[in-house]
Amino acid sequence: MIISPAISLIAAFLFSIIVSFSNYELYYLLPIAFILYLNKNNIFSIFKSLVFLNLFIVVLALVLLIQNEYEEALNIYIRTNMIILFNLAIFYNSKGYDIVRGLYILKFPDSFISTTYFTLKMIENLKNDFSNIKNTLKARGFKAKTNLFTYYTFGNILGMLFVKSIRKSQSLKDSFEARGFNKKIYLNDKFKTTNKDILLLLLVGIIIILKVSL
Repeated sequence: MIISPAISLIAAFLFSIIVSFSNYELYYLLPIAFILYLNKNNIFSIFKSLVFLNLFIVVLALVLLIQNEYEEALNIYIRTNMIILFNLAIFYNSKGYDIVRGLYILKFPDSFISTTYFTLKMIENLKNDFSNIKNTLKARGFKAKTNLFTYYTFGNILGMLFVKSIRKSQSLKDSFEARGFNKKIYLNDKFKTTNKDILLLLLVGIIIILKVSL
């Protein structure tokens, strides 16, 4: 990650909280611009993901527009995009396990860290299984259509994924119990603050101060 996992979590939490509970302001763009600058080589991919997620945000804004709450619809639309864009940019290069590292550095309870780790592990396994099944279907010439065969196939896939996830979670549990797992994961990680970390926290701190004082 371009920013330390712990600092990323803190910055994402503070930024999301301050933007969620206030009207949008132009100075909210300061930390976003900084993170996008650090991710300048991936800006296109980040905005591509943002456009995809906008499908859901637009629906939310449309509901408010139907209720004639134009200002609130615009406010929520912009604020939601700001929060998503900031978090997309800050965690763009993360595979999810950086969140576990961040929680570990911030001294979260051991059970919470291990639960987060195993949840991410299972999501990764399910994603790999789904990808393998999809490739197998493609190799067999399967094409999704609006017919009973397609629905039957998707139903089978969901069932297989569900059964596989149960079996894998049980295998993982047995494996860790056999190794004397005591609900604690030990990570070899040293916290090192960089100038980028400090600058990001400074920018987030500035928007909090401006919001409180203005």
